[in-house]
Amino acid sequence: MRYTKITISGKICTGKTTLFKGLQKKLKWPAFMTGQLFRDYVKEHGLNLEGAEEQNEKLTKEVDYKVRDMLHGSGNLIVDGWMSGLSANKLTDILKILLVGKDDIRYKRFAKREKISLTEAKKRVEERQNSWFTKIKKIYKISSSEFVDKKNYTLVIDTSYITTQAVLKKVLEAMK
Repeated sequence: MRYTKITISGKICTGKTTLFKGLQKKLKWPAFMTGQLFRDYVKEHGLNLEGAEEQNEKLTKEVDYKVRDMLHGSGNLIVDGWMSGLSANKLTDILKILLVGKDDIRYKRFAKREKISLTEAKKRVEERQNSWFTKIKKIYKISSSEFVDKKNYTLVIDTSYITTQAVLKKVLEAMK
């Protein structure tokens, strides 16, 4: 295979976790999920996941630096994390994937996953994303547009109207 590592980035409900699990199952590579680390931290400390406190600056940098170091290391690796693609900037042995999707479809996915109304889903998704982008802009001085700039990624897949199997197939084809 031409890549030794894979990063998966994208906004909420674009299919990052689903792709991550599919790649893990298919490739049997070591894997790291930054979102799970944050969710565990929030739960352990009794914080609100949607709020800005989910990612204090120290924890954010700690996780991002850990991912960066892992990406510079040897061996295979799959990383699911919003910043993982940017952390792999200029590394040529890494397949940097950006998953994108239409907002209304992402809101519907979130509503279904969380078992809430579409109105509440839209509100929560936007609040969480805005909180995250504000935090990242403060810490790293990058804008939300830079995060989704397609030039920062090897492969960009719009997951709005394709199956999870089709997304996985596109990634595996890009690995060859």
